[in-house]
Amino acid sequence: MQPPPDAAAAPLPAAQLDANALPESYPKQLSTVGDGRTLTIKAEEGGCGKASAEIKDQNPQRVVLNLVETTPSTKQMCTMDIRYPVLNVQLAEPLGQRVVELHSEQRKS
Repeated sequence: MQPPPDAAAAPLPAAQLDANALPESYPKQLSTVGDGRTLTIKAEEGGCGKASAEIKDQNPQRVVLNLVETTPSTKQMCTMDIRYPVLNVQLAEPLGQRVVELHSEQRKS
């Protein structure tokens, strides 16, 4: 489910986003919402896949997020579409000036 658009969302400055570990075609859009504890990020999923986001690490210098696409481990018919859902991630503390480092992973359910 996609969250509703939020007028208080602020795009993250390029200097605070490290997306070097993402595939070239992956979207690289991230915003903070409200007090900076909520991040909204555009992910990628396709066919029978389902996107999710996990916080791998939070420290005073950076936040490391893992964008996961989970696909069924059983064979089934799936469409060949690509979707870009918007996901929310809750931080323990406001992002402030920390850098967000993005990674991606494929998993089977």
